[in-house]
Amino acid sequence: MKKSVSGLLVVGVALALLSIGPGQTPVRAQAKTATVALYADAVTLDPYDTNDNLSLSVERTVYDGLVGFTPDMKVKPQLATSWEASPDARVFTFHLRRGVKFHDGTAFSAEAVKINFDRVRDPGQKLRRYSLYEMIDSITVVDESTVRFTLRKPFGAMLYNFAHPAGRIISPAAIAKGGAFLARNPVGTGPFKFVSWAPGREIVLERNPEFWEAGQPRVDRIVFKFIPEDASRVAMLLSGEAQFAFPVTGVQADAVAKTPDVSLDARWSIYAYYVALHTQRGPFRNMAVRQALNYAIDKNAIVKVVLRGYGRALDAPMAPGVANYTQVQAGGWPYDVVKAKALLSEAGFPNGFPTVLWLGNATETQRLGEAIQQMLAQVGVKVELQPMEAGTLSAVRFKPIEDNLSQANLAGWSPSTGDADWALRPLLGGGTWPPTLFNLAFYKNAKVDELLADALGTADETRRAKDYAEASRIVWGEAPWIFLYNSQNLAGVRAGTTGVYALGDGTVDVREATLTGK
Repeated sequence: MKKSVSGLLVVGVALALLSIGPGQTPVRAQAKTATVALYADAVTLDPYDTNDNLSLSVERTVYDGLVGFTPDMKVKPQLATSWEASPDARVFTFHLRRGVKFHDGTAFSAEAVKINFDRVRDPGQKLRRYSLYEMIDSITVVDESTVRFTLRKPFGAMLYNFAHPAGRIISPAAIAKGGAFLARNPVGTGPFKFVSWAPGREIVLERNPEFWEAGQPRVDRIVFKFIPEDASRVAMLLSGEAQFAFPVTGVQADAVAKTPDVSLDARWSIYAYYVALHTQRGPFRNMAVRQALNYAIDKNAIVKVVLRGYGRALDAPMAPGVANYTQVQAGGWPYDVVKAKALLSEAGFPNGFPTVLWLGNATETQRLGEAIQQMLAQVGVKVELQPMEAGTLSAVRFKPIEDNLSQANLAGWSPSTGDADWALRPLLGGGTWPPTLFNLAFYKNAKVDELLADALGTADETRRAKDYAEASRIVWGEAPWIFLYNSQNLAGVRAGTTGVYALGDGTVDVREATLTGK
């Protein structure tokens, strides 16, 4: 049998050579290249030091994690084939895939996993994703294909932290070369290998012929093109220069959807958009005022006009699609100007009051701010808009309370672990006021804190879901935010392109890219 196969190979090569003219080099079938047009360049390609969605999107293509996410943000196996958690959510054991190699030929093993997580949990490394894994107390290599994590205290959301797109496994040989090397030279086990990075223009990857998943990858090269200008990015898609473009803005959506050989891919995000109201200062200390402002905003009108219909009113402090989400109020806070005015009058503000809204300076963000300004004016609340560029806005937002001059903040949040813990605790936990985390409302409720802590103290998902549901109901009623909407991620896709999509957290997945058409 072996001899027969060899003979067939010889015949096949001979026939191929017969078709080649003098001086020509044998070539394989035409390579398939998927070009993906995105909105910005990567910042780094070291996943444990990454804090932006664009970099995470590229890294996902080169690296695997122990676990990852499905398109609808459910946890799925990657380098771990199975796992167990102790009932007290302190010990997590992973059983690893065998026979996997890194792109540099290094063997994947439990020791490689330990080296990676020892690096990120070392405060001396000063890595941006330290907080996701700092609760790990010890890592034990049980055998070559089994690794056990023991936490300092219970943490029921830990599996979701492992699934976070930052939790990728890097070749130990590459780690030994230092952080500066990793930032520009990713070496993983994923379906594509790093080729080149032209800053500000593109990153090129090529298929990994030794990838562990049968039938993958299905294209030869991935080219990420960085096109910040919205119209130019869409033009690349419409001309056929790119097979996938993200994001597509609401104003461009109709044009993309109506173009032959192109489709608009609208998928629900897990982003929640809101206005954080400073609960420790001025009128917003009064819960009735905060409730009044929720009644005063017509969320459905905002979705229709600002988002062109690609969204829905929030019905809880987190978006549907987040693990352990529970709806609090169907349809969200109702639009009721009469009720809003009555509550303001009862709170001692019959004529309203002035306030300042901090927001970003992107065009659509400012349009949203203007809509909020107009609606609140109807109940006497005079809003001064203060748009800022991202760096300035971040600097003023995250000052400690004694130096923080904010009154209201227009913000959006996607819990990139996919779990309710990261949807609620960083934004609404009593210990997460700036500059520690992102509680821009400076909200604190002892019962909410107790429920969030209890949910982290167990691996029982039923108990966790119950805690998060009760915490959500309390937050909803006390209204530290004006609860706005959950948006859809809009992307443009060429006909014949599949396996490329935006996940709910705003990152892009191209691992299973397939090209069969234009």
